[in-house]
Amino acid sequence: MLDLLIIQHEKDTPPGTTLQWVADRNLKAHIWKINETAKTPYPASKVKAVLICGGTMDTWEEEKFPWLKIEKQFIQECLKLKKPLFGLCLGSQLLAEALGGKVYSMKKWEIGFLPVRLLESNNDLNVFHWHQYTFDLPPGATLLATHEFCPNQAFRYGDNVVATQFHPEASVEWVQECAASRDEGSYDGRVQNGSQMLQALPFQKIQQDWFFHQLDQWYARKV
Repeated sequence: MLDLLIIQHEKDTPPGTTLQWVADRNLKAHIWKINETAKTPYPASKVKAVLICGGTMDTWEEEKFPWLKIEKQFIQECLKLKKPLFGLCLGSQLLAEALGGKVYSMKKWEIGFLPVRLLESNNDLNVFHWHQYTFDLPPGATLLATHEFCPNQAFRYGDNVVATQFHPEASVEWVQECAASRDEGSYDGRVQNGSQMLQALPFQKIQQDWFFHQLDQWYARKV
């Protein structure tokens, strides 16, 4: 039985600090690079938990990325088995869709270390964003984090599904890469430029601590 299956959609959106959490807890993990190998490396019944990374593609682009159909089917199998599932950015959108929510464009971007309100503690947390799509909260889900610009920032469904629209897994190195590429294009919305992102790097450790705590609580629910 595999401890954790990580679904990675592309090189540019890696698992980040998730791998440090895995190593610190002596778990056995496998990264399924689904864009390179669409065949499922483990059946859903043979994994304890699944984490779904982000990606620059969108949930509806199945013709352009045929492996999305395979991934969506695998997610449904995991849901039927009540496996713990954790979604990051694109991963959160895939989970929202699988649970009956709608995914759509905000028409504007959310980029950089920006605050969200954690509803369980009523505190703000600066977390790393890079997205222009969002989702409606799935029926029966509990909202965990919000902001007026993008209301549905994180949710929990039942006792086994957690999803964040933002990137709590963002490592220092990945943020630096994002900052280097940020000023190459024009992004309208709630955005930071590359310099602002680098100045906000101290928030990376704070969000990492929050992320690891969420992973600990989530993984403890595994069947």
